[in-house]
Amino acid sequence: MSDATENRILFAGQDDCRIEPFTVPAVLQPTQVLVRNEASLVSAGTELAVLRRRHRAFASGGAAALQFKYPFYPGYAAVGRIEAIGREVTGFAIGDRVWHPSAHATVSTPEANLCLPVPDGIEPRDAVFFSLVQIAMTAVRRAPTELGQTVLVSGLGLVGILVGQLYRISGASVIAADLSKGRLRRGTSLGFAPVIDLGETSLVHWFAANPASAPDVSIEAAGIESNIDACLKVTRAGGRVVLQGSPRNTMEIDPYTDIHKKGLTIIGAHDSTVSPQVRQRDVPYLFGLCGGALHLSEIRTHELPYTEAPVLYDRLEDSLDEYLAVVLTY
Repeated sequence: MSDATENRILFAGQDDCRIEPFTVPAVLQPTQVLVRNEASLVSAGTELAVLRRRHRAFASGGAAALQFKYPFYPGYAAVGRIEAIGREVTGFAIGDRVWHPSAHATVSTPEANLCLPVPDGIEPRDAVFFSLVQIAMTAVRRAPTELGQTVLVSGLGLVGILVGQLYRISGASVIAADLSKGRLRRGTSLGFAPVIDLGETSLVHWFAANPASAPDVSIEAAGIESNIDACLKVTRAGGRVVLQGSPRNTMEIDPYTDIHKKGLTIIGAHDSTVSPQVRQRDVPYLFGLCGGALHLSEIRTHELPYTEAPVLYDRLEDSLDEYLAVVLTY
């Protein structure tokens, strides 16, 4: 294998997205594989937060600031076929299709132990959703429901709409809330009912008018502080509130009225809260969901060449009704 020039997406600074050429080393590290990518999934929330310099890491410092800084190479879910294998790698062969947690690029050289074989019959444009389905599954793992319980999902971004579907599949009745009429229409088509338009009313006002619908479990999937506070207020006494989204700012709450007196349980659902053993056990099940039950064709709103990235993020931010899940192709 000789040195080759490929391309990747770069955030060079605030609001500065570029396509950058880079050179792939002629010799792989012993534990790496070379993957020719076919598709990768845009994580709009995280990627926009970094590109716009809104990510909390820019202000909070610490370990997160070491990861989220410029230059930044976005993306962490790609699917492609293996073209070369390091000398110590076992269990993979050239031509295998794999999912791997790498940035948006024409080729990647991930550690082999981070790659997962994609089952036959699952298209790359579906398989790239694996990691976000895994993140969404965290809420279900941390706050399982009984048949017939009611779940509120506040925030119908990509993770929120996946969370809602996972709860619906598990037998819960799912109420959804969002500001975007397009996302609410999509939630209705996926079986969420009722859907609450937060541009017309607030969660507090809606549930005050519909007290019998108070959720057993509320999932805050957008990382918005006001939504967290609203979920605390509307969840039934003895219920659970799950923080699925990643809050960007500190906030004030009324712990006596909204938590202590109601007997609420607050659950953090960052993906790191589920053990590696459980994650590994979930792998074939989650790939199976990507292959059908999650209706990804209704969620995947755009498939675009990676070369459109410099204009894509403006579209993502300005057209919530139109854009939800974007798959980049190579």
